[in-house]
Amino acid sequence: MNIKQWSSFWLPPLIWMLLISLFSTDHFSGQQTSRLIGPLLRFFLPDVADATISSLQLLIRKTGHFTEYAILLLLLYRAFQRNHLKPYKVWDPLKGISCLGICIGYAMLDEWHQTWTTHRIGSPVDVGLDSLGATAALLWIRWRNLIQKDK
Repeated sequence: MNIKQWSSFWLPPLIWMLLISLFSTDHFSGQQTSRLIGPLLRFFLPDVADATISSLQLLIRKTGHFTEYAILLLLLYRAFQRNHLKPYKVWDPLKGISCLGICIGYAMLDEWHQTWTTHRIGSPVDVGLDSLGATAALLWIRWRNLIQKDK
């Protein structure tokens, strides 16, 4: 495999992992992102109570954990399945479990990284949300494979 082929499959998950690490810095702490999310929510929901806005901000932030690790699993699975034209329609349990293990390990590392920042804390709940997102993506790949077999 030449460098162009390698990079077309492996650069996307590596870049995504770097973005996840960037999101784990103080620049993306709840304190910082609420300055953007809060006014945006207030624009669309002007009559909603402050407590509701705070709850919605938290929901958006936690949904981000789920989503970013679902995307990471899909990118990793695509990289592992680089020989297939339709990587998400092909089920390989070993590669799937390997991708899930990488996602969970990276989620733990990411939360540990947050313990070193000023405005963030590492949370086992966030590792759980990250792992749930990756698991959902893996189940989606398996579901696509089962559907494809029926056709």
